[in-house]
Amino acid sequence: MNSSVSTANSKNNSVTSKLSEFIASASKATLDTRTIEKAKHHIVDTVAAMLSGTALHVGHSAMKALPSFGGLPEATVFGQSERYPAYWAAMFNAMLAHADETDDSHERSKTHPGCGIVPTALAMAQREKKSGLDFIRGVCAGYDVGARLTEALGAMSLNHAGTSTHAFGAIFGSGAAAGVLGNFDALQARRLLSYLAHESSGLSCWMAEHDHVQKAYVFGAMGAKNALTAAILCQSGWTGLDDAMEGPRTLFAARCEPGTARGMELPLVLGEEILGSNIKKWCVGSPAQAPLDCIESLLDRLPPHEDIASVRVEIRSDEAFIVDNRDMPNICLQHLVALYLVDRTLSFDSVHDLVRVDDPRVRAVRQRVTLVSSDALLKAGGRQAIMEIVTSSGEKLRKHVEHVRGTWGDPMPRSEVDAKARDLLAPIIAGSAMQDLLAGLWNLEHLTAAELDSLIAGTVHHHSDHSHPSKI
Repeated sequence: MNSSVSTANSKNNSVTSKLSEFIASASKATLDTRTIEKAKHHIVDTVAAMLSGTALHVGHSAMKALPSFGGLPEATVFGQSERYPAYWAAMFNAMLAHADETDDSHERSKTHPGCGIVPTALAMAQREKKSGLDFIRGVCAGYDVGARLTEALGAMSLNHAGTSTHAFGAIFGSGAAAGVLGNFDALQARRLLSYLAHESSGLSCWMAEHDHVQKAYVFGAMGAKNALTAAILCQSGWTGLDDAMEGPRTLFAARCEPGTARGMELPLVLGEEILGSNIKKWCVGSPAQAPLDCIESLLDRLPPHEDIASVRVEIRSDEAFIVDNRDMPNICLQHLVALYLVDRTLSFDSVHDLVRVDDPRVRAVRQRVTLVSSDALLKAGGRQAIMEIVTSSGEKLRKHVEHVRGTWGDPMPRSEVDAKARDLLAPIIAGSAMQDLLAGLWNLEHLTAAELDSLIAGTVHHHSDHSHPSKI
C-alpha cells in the first residue's frame, strides 16, 4: 500500500471532496514495487482477455458495429489497424475484455474492474500520450474509486434493488482512471464525478441474458464509453453541480440505503483495492472457480470418469443460480465439472466449445452432478465450495476450498498469470509478437509514452482474425 496519496487529513470530509482530491493527487503519486507488480498482473490479464475476445462471438458482434464509429485517430481497438476516438476505442475494447468470463473481479464490491477500467486507461493514455507508469497509476486509481464507491453504496443492496454493481464500478472506476491520466485538478475531478453520477446506470437483469453481448456492454463497455466521454467534456471546460453525491436527490439519496456510505470515512490509498482484487485461474464464471479448484486438488485420487457415481457441489446460495445449468458452457457449473472429470484438464478452447456440450461422455457425467445452494457458505463469506465425489466402489472423496486460486487469499504468481495470458494469446497473435507484447507489459513501468503507444498499436500488425464458430 502507498501512503503518498491519502485523504485522511482532508479538510472537507464529504465523499466528493475525498474522491476529487484523491484523483487530483494520484497522477504524481509514488507506487511501491508490490503495487506496481500486482497492477501489471491485472493489466496483462485484461489485455489477454481483450485480444482473445476478438475471436469470440461478442468480439465479432462488436466489430460488426465498429465501422460506424470512426473519427479522430486517437487510440487502438485491438485487432484493427485503423485508430478511433478514445471513447469509442475504450468502449469496443471493453466489449472485448468481457467477451466471456476471462477477466478479473473484485469480490467485496461485486464488480469486474479490469474490463472497464483498463481499456479506458489505455485509450486515455494513448490520447494524452502518457507513459507506462502513468497508465499504471490511472488503473490503480480506477480500481480504488470504482470498488470503494460501489461498496459505499452497498453492493448487495444495489443488486437486490435491481441495479448492477458491475455497471457502477465500471463508470466510476473508468472515470477516475481517465481523470488521473488527464491530470485533472480537484475542481475538474469534482465536476467529472458529477457527470459520472448522472451517467451511472445499469440493471441487474443482465443475469438473464443468454448471448453475453449486452452483459459485456453493462460490465465494461457502457462505463468505459460514458466515463471517457464525461472526462473529455470536463477537460474542455464543461461545468456541473458542485456535488452530485450527497444531499437531496443526489446519488447516495437515490441509490444508497438511508444513512449509509460504508467505508468512505476511511482514507483512499492508491493501489489498495488492486491488491485486493482477484484474477481468475479458470476462464469461466466466477461461482464455478472454487469447484474447479476442488477437482484439481482431488484429480490424482480420482478414478476414470466412468467410475464416478455421483458429484455433489455446494456453493454460496447467492451465486448458485448464476451457474446452475446455464446454456453457456463456460458459465454452466454442471457442464464444467463433467468436462473436467472427462478430460482431466481444462483450456480456454474446451470451456468455450459448444460441441462438447453434446459430447455423450460429458453429458453422462453431467447427469451425476448435483448443485447445492448453501446459505452457510454465503454466511461464511468468500468464494468457497465443498465437493463430495462418490466412486462406483463406494469410496467418498471430499474437498473444501475456502480461498480460490487467484483471489487475495491464494494469489497467482506472475508465472501463472503469464501462462494464462499465453494460453489466451497463442491462437490470436504470432509467437514472436506475443513474446514482445508480454515482455513490454511486464516492463510497463519503464515504458515511455511513445513506447507504450507502439506496443499496443503493434498488436494489430500481427493479429489473425481467428473465427471459432463452435465457440460462444
